[in-house]
Amino acid sequence: MPSSARAKTEDGPSESHTRVIDEKLLRQLVMDSAISQTMADSVLWESDYDSGTPGWRLVAANLVTEGRWAEMLGDLFGLSAAETSDFVIDRELFKLVPEDIAKRYQLIPLTRAGDEVYIGITDPRQIDVFDHLRSVVGGEIHLVILPPSQITEAIKRYYLTADTSKLEHVNDDELVTLSNADLLSLQEGGESGKIIELVDRLFAHAINISASDIHIEPSRRELRVRFRVDGILRVGPSYPIALCPWIVSRVKILAKLDISERHAPQDGRVRTKFAGATVDMRVSTLPIAVGEKVVIRLLGHSMLTLDLTKLGMSPEQLVAFQRQLNRPQGLVLVTGPTGSGKSTTLYAALMNRQSDEVNVVTVEDPIEYELEGLNQVPVNPKRGVTFPNALRAILRQDPDIILVGEIRDQITGAIAAEAAVTGHLVLSTLHTNDSASTIHRLLEMGVPKHLIAPSLNAVLAQRLMRSVCKECAYRYTPSASELEAMVPGADLSDIKLVTGRGCSECEGTGYRGRVAIHELLVVDDHIRNMISTEASTVALREYAISEGMVDLRTRALELVFSGKTTSQEFHRVVNF
Repeated sequence: MPSSARAKTEDGPSESHTRVIDEKLLRQLVMDSAISQTMADSVLWESDYDSGTPGWRLVAANLVTEGRWAEMLGDLFGLSAAETSDFVIDRELFKLVPEDIAKRYQLIPLTRAGDEVYIGITDPRQIDVFDHLRSVVGGEIHLVILPPSQITEAIKRYYLTADTSKLEHVNDDELVTLSNADLLSLQEGGESGKIIELVDRLFAHAINISASDIHIEPSRRELRVRFRVDGILRVGPSYPIALCPWIVSRVKILAKLDISERHAPQDGRVRTKFAGATVDMRVSTLPIAVGEKVVIRLLGHSMLTLDLTKLGMSPEQLVAFQRQLNRPQGLVLVTGPTGSGKSTTLYAALMNRQSDEVNVVTVEDPIEYELEGLNQVPVNPKRGVTFPNALRAILRQDPDIILVGEIRDQITGAIAAEAAVTGHLVLSTLHTNDSASTIHRLLEMGVPKHLIAPSLNAVLAQRLMRSVCKECAYRYTPSASELEAMVPGADLSDIKLVTGRGCSECEGTGYRGRVAIHELLVVDDHIRNMISTEASTVALREYAISEGMVDLRTRALELVFSGKTTSQEFHRVVNF
């Protein structure tokens, strides 16, 4: 049983009153033949059990589930029972109801319907606090019984703005005009405890919602925070602009950056632990007109899938891709836009080949994930460590497999291709729309075709599409225009599609998580000849499809029609 359900407050309902309610609920279970009278008596008079939450001893004794407990308690008090997933949570309400009240009385605001605010509770007897809530939210309240575990989780999830009212004793003018000496005192241990707590909560919330990035953005009126979740930015909390220097300084201290430097970009890293897992964060600061913008990229090891079989490839694509990875030499490229999961695929490919018999060396800018067994070289232009220089040095280290973080120029591309034709398996990334256009991108960079043709083994293009939230998904009949926009001229009159209504689990978006789509072009002798004659991208794509390549649009349509994603995602991701 959660401690929050076990706790009692001095001014709360008495234990004897709780026991009376428990007796009524147990009597109902006996009448329903769910338990015997003997069992009811033993549960009710258990001497070592103490709880201020009515009916909770039924859950603790495994007589009912939390959901059934909520229904029974609701029936007893004439209230509805519900779950947080039944509501689209209104985050603004959490700014009205103080966190200490929510924790003390185990309640949360849910949503506003007209002039009425729905409040989730665990104990309907707390009349005084309900009267107080009416004045706090500025209207009538509608009480519903929620399972205590869901209230505890919601408090952790939604109370992250950390009561900035507690910081009001700090003089705003002093905050805005912090001197270098003031900033130095912060670095030496003088940070505000509330600022530390506030930043920690931002990190914890970002990890809880599986965000990939945190954006801290000052404007003239406020400091806004946004989280990138499933590739899309979501608006988070906002703070008084006066807190901006303190929040930014706290992040800089964690990343070991110069807090006195506010007029030049800086980059750093933070490593921390959350729920037992190591999380790396890459911090970038950028001076803008009204202060410093901070972007924090979360690189948690727990977020990294190193199993190729779990990256969303079709069985045919997986077998063909693994075949290319098992070849002793050649160039294998993973392409796609920023944020399409290229690095994850490359690391999974490396771990697929890693063994004591193989020397794996990488050159990356930056190293996103530090993995055991890999020799990882960070690019550092200030010290002369560039992609070309590092590659030349790596080739003298007797490597079997080389990972080049990204091919950015002609020199890097040429060295990578030369390494691929001289006995090394080289993996790298490139920014292109699809697999066929990768070849012309290399040619445009200036990589000679006589190097591309013999070295290139395969190109894997990929994208990430948001998955429909399983908690609020429903089927609907699409309009003719919606289907025509995806598959012009096709007869799809009887088909059903899936979308999400929006619920608390997906924070009202209708999406939760992402799924990858892939397009694998395997280079055969005919394609090598096409490269040598500089055949067009269209010709390369048509030949690859005739040989069995499934393109990105087809894979995306398969996911839409199977109900894993939506037509809106189809147009957002593969409409190029």
